[in-house]
This record gives sequence, C-alpha cells and structure tokens, in this order.
Amino acid sequence: MKRYIYILLSVAFALIPGCKENSEKNEIKFAVCADYPPFEYYDNGKMVGFDIELAIAVAHKLGMKAVFDDMQLPAVLVSVQNGHVEAAISALAATEEREKNCCFSVKYYSENFAIIYRKEQPITTPEQMANAKIACQLGSTMEIWMKKNVPSASLVLVDNNNLAVESLKAGIVGGVFIDEIQASVFCKKNPNLAYVHIAASGEWYAIAMKKESKWKEKIDKALKELISSGEVEKLKKKWLVE
Repeated sequence: MKRYIYILLSVAFALIPGCKENSEKNEIKFAVCADYPPFEYYDNGKMVGFDIELAIAVAHKLGMKAVFDDMQLPAVLVSVQNGHVEAAISALAATEEREKNCCFSVKYYSENFAIIYRKEQPITTPEQMANAKIACQLGSTMEIWMKKNVPSASLVLVDNNNLAVESLKAGIVGGVFIDEIQASVFCKKNPNLAYVHIAASGEWYAIAMKKESKWKEKIDKALKELISSGEVEKLKKKWLVE
C-alpha cells in the first residue's frame, strides 16, 4: 500500500534520536501500524497478522528476534528514514516516489482495491463513488488512487480503517475505499456490509529500510529463502485466503 509522508511530520520526526543498534541486542526492530487486519492488528492484546509472522520469520532466518514499534501510519516510513527502526513492514507498497527516501526488499504481495458499502445502499462502481462521500485511510495508496481516478468524490480521510468502517455503519459516509483483503475481513464481522473489487493497484508490498541500509542484502536473502521454500505461500493461505 502506498503510504506517503507529509513534510510537517518529517520535520517533527527529524527531532527523534535514532535507536540504539538493535543488532547488538540480537534484535531487529520493525515499525508497524497495527490497525490493518489481516496484515497487522491486535487480537486479545497480542499483535498478530501476515506481516507480523513474516517479519518474525525473516528475523529468525537472520538468527535474530523481531520486535515491533507500533505507530500511526504517516510516521512509519519517517521512522525508517531517521534510523529509529531498522525496517518497516506494514502493508507498504514499494513505489518510485518512496524509493527516493527509502530502499525496499524484494516484493512479497500485490494488493487490490475494493469499496465497502451498506447492503441497503450499494456503491459498486467508480461512477457511483464519484457522487458519494467515501472514507479512506490518511496517507494510503487508496487516498492517492481516489484523488487521481475519482476526483469528484467527497473524500473523508481518517487515521485508520476501523474509524472508516464505523463511519460507514453510522451513515456518515457511503463507502470505504480499502484493500480488498481487508474489505473481506470487515464484511465478515459486519453482516450488513458488502464489498466489490474496484481495481488492481499495480503495486507490491515490500519491507522498507533506510537508504543504503546494511539490512537490505540480509533481508532480501531471508525473504527469497522464505518465498522459495513455500513459507510465504503458507502464510498467505493462513492469513489472506478467504
């Protein structure tokens, strides 16, 4: 998912000191925004999800322990750039724009976009979205896609998709534009909601690191081994297949 960083946040985070070298503690710290099921979220107080298990598997390949720093979405990549963490894994799309400030691992998942709507008031096409109030997560690929492809829609930006779905259920918005996998999760939990596929993003998720990071080669090697061994496919079946 494309998650861009705002200038003011970049300035604010520039004041945060870099983390201690976690490799000395046999740890690798990942920045996450743990409000995005099934990739990263809390279940009974425990952080779980596809990205969480993938990060743990990558760290294990490196002979290290994965630790997670949960933060708001717009702060995730800034924390990488500032050296506050070694890496970020949070359904992040590797894009040309982001590669100006970060480097990315090999890719591991391609996203699709969907619209969630109330069954009694369906919104199922970009044409219908153009005349509706649509919620999506601030700083996400979905926000950028909407502004580019459906500019006439009344866009409501929220901090996380839980708030977006609650706004939909309350009738404040007519739809939520979201990753298709996450749309299926919310609709299973809310039988009065439904969703349809809108578009393929053409983007791939990857692990983000600081420019010229010493971790890139190591993380790439670990990810390639996990992909070739079938471990990543097992995680996809566990977390991402309906």
